[in-house]
Amino acid sequence: MMHNVKKWVKESCIRHGFEQVDLLTKKHRDNYWVEKRLMNKNASDGVGITSNRELIRNTIDKMLPAVDSFEQMVECLKGIYGWKVRVTDKTVTFATSDMKKGIRGNKLGDGYGKAELVERIAQIVTEREAVNEARRIAEEQAKAKAEAAAREEAIRKKKQIEEERKKTEILSRKRKLAYERNNIQHKYYSAELDRPDWNREYVEYLDAQFIRDAALLSEEELIAPIMTREEFEKEQAVVLYREKADKAGELWDKALSELYSVTHKWKWEYMDYLEETRFKELSNVTLREAKEKILSYEEFAKLKKAVKKIQEQTFEVFDSSADAKDETQTIVVSEKADIEVPKIEEVVLEKAEHVPEVIDYTKLSIEERASILQAPTDDYVAEYDAYCQRMGYTAEKMKSVRYKMDVYDEFIEEYQYRKKHCGMRGDSGIVNISEKRRETR
Repeated sequence: MMHNVKKWVKESCIRHGFEQVDLLTKKHRDNYWVEKRLMNKNASDGVGITSNRELIRNTIDKMLPAVDSFEQMVECLKGIYGWKVRVTDKTVTFATSDMKKGIRGNKLGDGYGKAELVERIAQIVTEREAVNEARRIAEEQAKAKAEAAAREEAIRKKKQIEEERKKTEILSRKRKLAYERNNIQHKYYSAELDRPDWNREYVEYLDAQFIRDAALLSEEELIAPIMTREEFEKEQAVVLYREKADKAGELWDKALSELYSVTHKWKWEYMDYLEETRFKELSNVTLREAKEKILSYEEFAKLKKAVKKIQEQTFEVFDSSADAKDETQTIVVSEKADIEVPKIEEVVLEKAEHVPEVIDYTKLSIEERASILQAPTDDYVAEYDAYCQRMGYTAEKMKSVRYKMDVYDEFIEEYQYRKKHCGMRGDSGIVNISEKRRETR
């Protein structure tokens, strides 16, 4: 019955536009008009326009998160707000400083009785402790993470310093190795440029060996030895001779298919020459051999004709008397006949006394002989005669056919070298050996 009356009153107030409270709610059990009179009075408290009930509820709600127990909440309400709070075993009554009669907590609504407030405070404290514990754990984790990061940073800096120290030591060693290597390179480079027959490819190789920035190379590259001229020319000879052998193979195939033995008398000898060039042992190849041009068939035929002409010529040797020992014996070497060879040539020195000096050409290198002699002519026979005469090949030395071919090979080697390097002569055409040696010194 009372519920229906409250419902009718509420609906009537709404229809007439009157201010009213929700009479159906458990929180609001006081007289409507009492609540109405207190609304404007309590507006200055900061919780908005409300009743004493709302003021008490709002104040308690604000106080709960800040206290640890029900007793602490009561003390705070008394000390801070000057409220009168009466606590019994089961109830609690709240009265503000201007209220004549207090209001029990269970009259304020659900959650404001003594047991309910104790339970709410315990739950808030538990939640607060959980939050604090979570915050503490988070702070500890953050601290541990920061400490781990600091340790890692210290280790990283230590490693960085150690790496920089190692890099400095390595760079110092590299610069020392580069300095020593550049000294060797400069020594080889200067010596090569001072040679009259300097090797352009070797100079370019030495120039590439100069270290300009040691930091860009490894220590293995810096300690790698620089090749001497002999080592470089040995490798260079192998590379060049391989190209020469390939060319000889092409000429061999061409000679086999294009040359006919009927019209080309020296076809098979020419192919043997190319075959020997193709399969020569590379370990014994010299740079001069590698750079020698492969003869065409026409050049090979011309050379064979000249050799044949030399072989067919025979000169008589005149025995000199005992009183004429200074006469020179001349003879041409033949592959098929034993031939006497002249004595060592006597060359007149340009001295004031005109005392003749005998030059032993056998003790001179090809370079020294080329610097003394004139450039050779195209007459193979005459040049071969002069070579035998200079080198002192006797008839006893020429009895072996094999030895004769060795002599001829030596002659060809000297002949080709003299073709490239013109000899040195005095004004009268006679070599002055003593003067040449003084200039060399």
